[in-house]
Amino acid sequence: MIAVDAMGGDFAPQEVILGAIAAAQQGIPVCLFGDQPTIQKIIIERKLDISHLPISIVHTTQVIDMGQEPTRAVLDNLDSSLVAAVNAVKNGQCSSIVSAGNTGACLAAGTLMIGRTPAILRPAIGNGVPTKKGLAFCIDLGANPDSKPEWLVQFAHMGALYQQLFFSIPNPRIGLLSNGTEAYKGSKANKQAYELLKTAPLHFVGNVEPSDIINGAVDVVISDGFVGNIFLKTMEATGSLMQHFITQTVASSWFDTIWFGLRKSLFRRVKARAMYDQVGGALLLGLQKPLIVAHGCSNAKAIEQAIRFAHKVVQERMIEKFNQKIAQLADVIKPAAPLFSSDFKSSENLN
Repeated sequence: MIAVDAMGGDFAPQEVILGAIAAAQQGIPVCLFGDQPTIQKIIIERKLDISHLPISIVHTTQVIDMGQEPTRAVLDNLDSSLVAAVNAVKNGQCSSIVSAGNTGACLAAGTLMIGRTPAILRPAIGNGVPTKKGLAFCIDLGANPDSKPEWLVQFAHMGALYQQLFFSIPNPRIGLLSNGTEAYKGSKANKQAYELLKTAPLHFVGNVEPSDIINGAVDVVISDGFVGNIFLKTMEATGSLMQHFITQTVASSWFDTIWFGLRKSLFRRVKARAMYDQVGGALLLGLQKPLIVAHGCSNAKAIEQAIRFAHKVVQERMIEKFNQKIAQLADVIKPAAPLFSSDFKSSENLN
C-alpha cells in the first residue's frame, strides 16, 4: 500500500485526492493521510464513489507548510500528514511514501524516522531528465541546497549505480554541473568535488553545462540541490514556453490552425516526453525505504504518475536492490572523515 501525503503540495488536498483515486482505479492500494473531514468533503462534492476501490484514509490533525523550516516542522508536527505517512512506512503498514509537500521536511522526516542507507552521508533526490539521446539521471534535484564536496562524490556513486542497475549502462559517464567545462569553473564545493572525482573509481568526464546534458554527453549529472533544482525547473519552464510559442504561432494563421489540428497527436507525444506531470516524482535515494518526492505544483495527473512510480519501485524492489549494492561499495564511497572544512547549511525547502 502506498502512503500518500494528502495535504502536501500547492494544490493539495484536491489534486492529491484526485490523483490517488486515479491510481486506485488501476488497482494500486493507496492510503491517504490528512484531514479526514476535508478529504471526504471533496470526494462527496466531486460525486466520487470510492467504495469499490483499494483506498483508505487515515486522519491527521496537522499540516507542514511549504515555508516551514524542515527539521523543526517535522519535530513540531508529529501528527502531520507527512510525518504520519512516513511513520506508516517505518512501521511496515505501508510500503512507500508519496509527497508533493515541503521537500526539506521530506528529507528530514525520511532521515530521522526511516533512516539513511549505511555509508550514505546525505540522501539526495534523483530523477531522469530528457536528452537528445534518452535520459540523464540527475542528482541532487533539491534535497541539499548546500552540499559538501564528499556528498557530491557520493551523489556520483549513487547516480552511477542507479544507471547500472536499472538502465543497464555498465560504465555511466558522469558530469559535474557547472557554469563552464573548465576545471577551474564553479563554486568552491564544486572545485573540491572535481578534484575528488578525478581519482574516484568512476567514469568522470569533468564539468558539464546544460547544453552538454541536453546533447546527451553524460549519463549522470551531479550537482548540489540548489543548482539541480533550478536546472530542472528551467527545463520544465522552457518546455512550457515552447508550448506557448507553438500555440501562439498556430493561432495567427488559419492554415496553421488546420495543420496543427491534424497533427495534434504528434504534439501530444512530444509534450509527454518533456512535461513534469508525465514524470510524477523522484526518488529520495539514500534512505532505507522508498520515499517519492513529487513537484510542489503537482496536478492530479502528476500525483497519479508519482503513485504509479512508487508502486513500480516497490514491486521491483528497487530500493532493496540499490541499498544492497551500496552496502557492497561502502568502503569505496564512505570517506573516513570530512575531507574539507566548510560551513554548510542544512537542507531547506526547494519544492
